[in-house]
Amino acid sequence: MNIVKADYRVEEAQGFVVYKADDVYNVLKARFNPIQEELYLLPVVGQECCIERLFVGGLAQSTTDPKTIFHLLLTKYPNASAFMIAHNHPSGNCDPSDTDKKMTEELNQASKLLGYALLDHLIFSNFGYYSFFDKGEL
Repeated sequence: MNIVKADYRVEEAQGFVVYKADDVYNVLKARFNPIQEELYLLPVVGQECCIERLFVGGLAQSTTDPKTIFHLLLTKYPNASAFMIAHNHPSGNCDPSDTDKKMTEELNQASKLLGYALLDHLIFSNFGYYSFFDKGEL
């Protein structure tokens, strides 16, 4: 699969068409609990994207383990060539924390070593989202 950085073309398995961060946000906004932090993995296999809820935390944070992300990609989605991650901020402030930035950089580096493309990391709430891809940080 050729990854085009200007436009990630993905189709979600249940029929959602996802071309950009705004599309991902609209799909996830309908699924999340706004009073707890949740982390989602969106593996891309061919042109289909699935949504997996990985971690659930409290109001302020959720524990993220990159090993769990890659284990799921390698075992449940062995044909995935790319993936996205997304999590919500119950506070409504979508600006990435230092921890969010560090996690994104670590996942991006590990992805390259394992042959995956990290397409985006989306931080979202009821009020909007922050896309690392759109900001040129991925």
